[in-house]
Amino acid sequence: MERKDFTIESYADGLEIPVVVMVPDSQIRGVVQFAHGMAEHKERYFDFMKYLAAAGFVAVIHDHRGHGVSLRSTDDLGFFYDDTGVAVVEDLHQVAMAVQELFPQKPYILFGHSMGSLVARCYAKKYDSHLDKLILCGPPAKNPLVPVALWLTRQLERQKGSRHRSKLLRSLVLGPYDKAADKEVPNSWICCNREVVEEYNTNQLCGFNFTINGYLNLFSLLQETYSKKNWLLSKPDLPILFVAGALDPVIGGEKGWQESLDFMGQMGYTQIHAQLYQGLRHEILNEENRSLIFSDLLKWMMD
Repeated sequence: MERKDFTIESYADGLEIPVVVMVPDSQIRGVVQFAHGMAEHKERYFDFMKYLAAAGFVAVIHDHRGHGVSLRSTDDLGFFYDDTGVAVVEDLHQVAMAVQELFPQKPYILFGHSMGSLVARCYAKKYDSHLDKLILCGPPAKNPLVPVALWLTRQLERQKGSRHRSKLLRSLVLGPYDKAADKEVPNSWICCNREVVEEYNTNQLCGFNFTINGYLNLFSLLQETYSKKNWLLSKPDLPILFVAGALDPVIGGEKGWQESLDFMGQMGYTQIHAQLYQGLRHEILNEENRSLIFSDLLKWMMD
């Protein structure tokens, strides 16, 4: 496997965004691009990327703006330099176009986890013609209170400024998840693997509270993901796979999970598949039985 690192300057605002590409030594089967989740960073996906590279897939990831080292200042974790949810989607497209130039005419798969699944679905609304498969992992369920959350966040922005870190907003977003697992261990809702949770809790690039600006992006992405407007639907037969842990509070239980699946069908997609893993939580790629998850995902990519 060969690792390639490069940086793009975002067309949105010139923000420098680092990209990592892992290239297999063997014949290339296709390309898998990752969109990581909220308050984490690209390195957390390297194990799965190496697994895919060993199986013949080019694996690609970048830090979303306001995450990892896609920052203008270390104080900007959770600040997106944009308040619309658009720039983070266009950054992903810019990376995709750069990588597709390097590996033309190869099947292209987009994998979005959690917040990254929102980015991925917003991407598909406009650019599904560039995709051959779409995987949505731990996808947040539709929330009817998003318009209220956006209104509240705008009010707080006027009072506190866009860089303020609101405990209230964090509690509204993550509080219900904290109650869904071991209350004595912060963020235990992300994974049943205690070692992963402890590492997450000690990593300054994980679990940070978003700025108000970051929450504006998060809520805007949620709203756009479940808006029925502006779906170009150029590839209705795009194979889409929803995957999650059955104990994942982010997916909204069985009702929210099914609503997420049904929504994509209502938008006109005809090849929707789903897999729930019993006994697992939000980060199925980090659970102790992740080798099974890796194998299942690879099989679906290769089918």
